[in-house]
Amino acid sequence: MKQLIIKNQFKVLYGVLGLLIVINISALWYVNMQAPTETDTKTVVSLINPMRVFVADKDVIVNLQPLRKYLTDTYETDPGVSVYFEFLNTGANISISKDAKFFPASLLKVPIIMAAVKNIEEGKWKWNTELTLVESDKDSHFGTLYKQLVGTRVSIESLIEKMIKDSDNTAYYMTLRNLKKEAPQQSVWNHLGLQDFFTNDGKISAKRYAVVLRSLYNAAFLSKEDSSKILTLLMKTPFTEYLEQGLPKGTEFAHKIGVIPSENVYMDAGIVYLPNRPYLLIVMTLNKFTYI
Repeated sequence: MKQLIIKNQFKVLYGVLGLLIVINISALWYVNMQAPTETDTKTVVSLINPMRVFVADKDVIVNLQPLRKYLTDTYETDPGVSVYFEFLNTGANISISKDAKFFPASLLKVPIIMAAVKNIEEGKWKWNTELTLVESDKDSHFGTLYKQLVGTRVSIESLIEKMIKDSDNTAYYMTLRNLKKEAPQQSVWNHLGLQDFFTNDGKISAKRYAVVLRSLYNAAFLSKEDSSKILTLLMKTPFTEYLEQGLPKGTEFAHKIGVIPSENVYMDAGIVYLPNRPYLLIVMTLNKFTYI
C-alpha cells in the first residue's frame, strides 16, 4: 500500500515537472518568436533615455561643479538667499539654502493659472468665458484692472495674460475667487506634491517651487499646447530688471517675478532657454539691497 502511494506521488511529481517543462519551452519559443531580428533591432527597448538620441553629448555631459562651488562658497551661509538651479537635459541640480522659505507672492499666480487652464481643458470653462469684477477683487499693488468699474466682465484668456504680463493682482483675485467654487486648484497642489502648502505659513523654498515650472516644461499636468501657451506668455513679461539682466542678449527666458517691497523680498523664477542647454533657475532674496 505504501509503495503504491509513493508510486502515485512520483506520477504527480513527474506530471508537474512535465507541465513546467512544456510551459518553459512554450515561453522560450514565444520569446524567441517575438525577439527582433537584425532587420528590426530599432524596436529593442533601450536601457538609455529614449530622448537621449536627440541631444548631443556636449549638451548632456556638462560639469556643473565650478558653478556649484561658486554658489556654495558665496551664498550657502547667507539666510537671505535661496537658489535652485536645474540643468533640464539631465536633471542635475544645485540647491543653495534649500530649507530657506519665502512667501511666494506673485509666483503663486502660475499654479493658479494652471488650475484655470485645467478647467478649460476639462470643459468647465472656455478661453472666452467671462468673469465679473467685484469690489473685493480689487488690489492696486500690481496691474491696472482695479481701475475698472465693479461689474466689468473680463475673459479668462485676458485675465491669464494680465496675471502673467502685468502681474495683475486684481486679475489673480478674480480668477481665484471663481476657482474656489469648484476648487480645481487642489488638483494642481496634488499633482505638484504641494498638498500641505497652505496648511503651514504659506511659504515655500526655491527648490520646492521648481516643480511648478518643471511641470510646465514637461507638459506633465496640462497639454503640450496649453503648457507651451503659458510658457510663451511668461516670455513676454516686461519685468526684465532681475535675472534677465544677467542673460546673453536675445536669450529666451520664461519667468515670473514675485516681490514684496515692504518686506524687502524679491524673487525671480523661470526657465532659461539657452540653445540646446535649457535650465531652470529660481532665486529668492530677503533684505538684499545690492545685486547678487
